[in-house]
Amino acid sequence: MNQIARIIYRTRSATISGADRVATGRQLKAGGLTALFGLLALTVMGEAGAGCMANPAHGPSPTVLPDPATFVPAVYRQASTQGEFLRVSDEDRENQSIVGLWQFKFDGFSPDWGTQAWHSDGTELTFSGNQNPQTGDVCQGVWRKVGRDTYTLNHIAMGWLAPGAGFGIRVHLHFLIKLDAKGDAFSGSYTATVYTETAADPFDESATAVLASGSGHVTATRVMPD
Repeated sequence: MNQIARIIYRTRSATISGADRVATGRQLKAGGLTALFGLLALTVMGEAGAGCMANPAHGPSPTVLPDPATFVPAVYRQASTQGEFLRVSDEDRENQSIVGLWQFKFDGFSPDWGTQAWHSDGTELTFSGNQNPQTGDVCQGVWRKVGRDTYTLNHIAMGWLAPGAGFGIRVHLHFLIKLDAKGDAFSGSYTATVYTETAADPFDESATAVLASGSGHVTATRVMPD
């Protein structure tokens, strides 16, 4: 009888232990989820608290490193008196600008040299060193970008036939130029047509005679600030 009682006792103990294990497993699962959500909450609170705690009363705030996306590739170039960093990213190359002051030379049909200012509003101004100021040595144009580092210039020069002789010349030039890899020089070609004009109607090219026409090449270097 005692042997039977011991067997029944062992059987009940095993059953209870199995049930306990199931219950314990459920408790562990529930506890694990509770702990996971607790850690997430602590993490969020910690991030929020970091901003609130960033004041002298709580000591220095953690060092924040710059976003790598804001770094710009550049090279260092030594100038005559001081050095400078030049951007070398593809984005910078794509957006390279013609704006600035240039020293130019023309060859071919209309040899000339001087300075040329390309403005950010799309206008251009030239001072010609090979033209007599008494007949006209200042001319203007408008430009636009037509490709990567490539520009067109629609340029008009107007002047007198001779000193004291009165107005009578209009020269219309069209340029196609391209910047070099550094953006400090450009080269290209031009066509030029010379018209006779009158003061009564100085702008109508279709109503006047063509005196001459031709083409040539242009080169220029950028004038850098001190």
